[in-house]
Amino acid sequence: MLSRVANNLFWMDRYMERSYGLLNLIKANYNSTLDSDSSSSWGGIINSYLGSETIFQNNFDDSISIIDFIIFDKNNSNTLINMITSARENARSVQEHISREIWLSINKYFLDISSEDFYKSSRKKDPIEFINELIQYHHIYYSVADVTQERGNAYCFMNLGKYLERILQSIDFLNVKVRSLKKKDNNLMESYFWKNLLVSIGGYQLYIKTYKTIFSIDNIIEMISINDFFPRSIKFSVDKLNTHIYRLEKFNKPDSNNLNFLTGKLKNDLKYSNIESINKKGLKKFVKEIQLQLNEISNEINKVYFYQKNI
Repeated sequence: MLSRVANNLFWMDRYMERSYGLLNLIKANYNSTLDSDSSSSWGGIINSYLGSETIFQNNFDDSISIIDFIIFDKNNSNTLINMITSARENARSVQEHISREIWLSINKYFLDISSEDFYKSSRKKDPIEFINELIQYHHIYYSVADVTQERGNAYCFMNLGKYLERILQSIDFLNVKVRSLKKKDNNLMESYFWKNLLVSIGGYQLYIKTYKTIFSIDNIIEMISINDFFPRSIKFSVDKLNTHIYRLEKFNKPDSNNLNFLTGKLKNDLKYSNIESINKKGLKKFVKEIQLQLNEISNEINKVYFYQKNI
């Protein structure tokens, strides 16, 4: 497999995962602003995904306009429509390496979201109904990939992109949202706020099943960082990342095994972490160490698989 092909597979899934996370965040944020017509709560999403709050501050004063901008604006590379366009372009260039069903699902998503009729119909719908429709495209994509894609090199590179992006989103959740809130308020009886925050990463139901108690910052940090069963926890995603890196090493036998060492080290660091050790170290330092290790892993992936002619 050409390194260019591997890179396109990697980025196809990264864009799909990133846009999926964005949609869930939009949905949760909109739900939390239903009692207020203020647009101020959208600043974090704009800053995290689109690069600058100033893009919209002087132009939009209501949630509907902001959602429209985040989804459909073509002048910012990180809006939903542009991420789906990028995912589709990557998929188009690697059609020989992905199942026909994957290509059809992502191409339909692109064609629909690019359609003028689709845009006009979205303006007539309740925002939650419309966002749920967009989320459904991702569920179809993930389901199709799971049941139709052969478990070879292509599948592994797709999953490297997906889980690396997922880890980064979970880190952002811890680093920005939880840390900033920890400074402000230790009274977590405001369950509606925390429910929406957990809904945005798909963790609300598991939280209730696992902890059966009021919302606690320690419990939230533990679930997002080191929970074995939460598909969006850092530990779960690192375990998956490690699995696919190990499989790629078996398939391709690269000269260096440093990549397997780096992911194995991060996996073990998380395996032997608990909420007490995280609090003792400090959340900021804990997250920073994961970010540094993840940077090493990302650089090594590029070095081993994307900067050579053939795999």
